[in-house]
Amino acid sequence: MLTLTNRRVIRVERDPEGDFSVPAPTMSSALRLPPAELKNRLSRGEVKSQVEVGQGEHVGTFRLTLRCGGRCWTATVFADGTVIDEVFSFDRERLANWRRRHLDASQRR
Repeated sequence: MLTLTNRRVIRVERDPEGDFSVPAPTMSSALRLPPAELKNRLSRGEVKSQVEVGQGEHVGTFRLTLRCGGRCWTATVFADGTVIDEVFSFDRERLANWRRRHLDASQRR
């Protein structure tokens, strides 16, 4: 698994109800996907997200995770959406399995 920690995202959005929102350009950068490819994968429901609320010493922070194929972006953010840190990981085996499934399916059509 390849892990990168160089910062790409400084801030994510948060709506009045408190839900986090990652704009498409930010998501594209975070997942290292070209915008057109991200749009395609979003339309097929292949991008998954998760939000975890900080507990104990981490109260006031949130962990946001985006997954797509073998790509995973995780960021720790403050309540206002400021990114404290982020990590991008790339699971080559998982990505290879994803490609096999999707390429096989598209070739059968």
